[in-house]
Amino acid sequence: MLAHGLPHVIDMALPGRSVLIVDDDDDWRIMAADVLAEAGFFVTTATDGRAGLASWRRVRAQVVVTDVQMPIMDGCGLLAALHSIDRDLPVIVLTAEAVSDASLVFPGAFRVIQKPVATDTVISAVTEALSRRRLSRGRRIVGAARALMSVTRVGGHAATSRAASFLRPRGEADRPVVPDDKRRGRAGRALVAGFGAATALALLIAAIRGLIV
Repeated sequence: MLAHGLPHVIDMALPGRSVLIVDDDDDWRIMAADVLAEAGFFVTTATDGRAGLASWRRVRAQVVVTDVQMPIMDGCGLLAALHSIDRDLPVIVLTAEAVSDASLVFPGAFRVIQKPVATDTVISAVTEALSRRRLSRGRRIVGAARALMSVTRVGGHAATSRAASFLRPRGEADRPVVPDDKRRGRAGRALVAGFGAATALALLIAAIRGLIV
């Protein structure tokens, strides 16, 4: 069955649509996994918070759906552990308790849904969570691209060429009379600007990889 076999292989086949369901209710967990799998998601399941955290570390699911009352590690502990690793990870919390202020009881949860919950509601919440996660990462890419353009415009290519002109040998006729310490200072500033451009580029690449994965 898709929801329970070869998680690492399937996760590669369905990037960006992976869901982890953590619940000790076997019937509900299996039913929800089957419904989400039929909707086109790759689903991994776990029966408690500790097993769920281990599964998430292995497959890096894009969304987590977790119950609250579970053995070994409950949903609150799992929520905190996951957000200590990835604070932007959408975690959908399912609880049988009536909660008046979900933001205080489950800080950082993407959504808190009271049980019993229909599978259509779970699919809708997971779909919305994935859309918002992609939008957030898209904004990061735009921000990284703007940072790269800004650094390049201010000192990227021009600074690198200036650094090269300071460091390469020149003929006596066209060599300006510049003190060694001043020339080294200019070269250092140019190299720092070039390093800034490289850093911005690395951030942009990391953001794009995060969006794809």
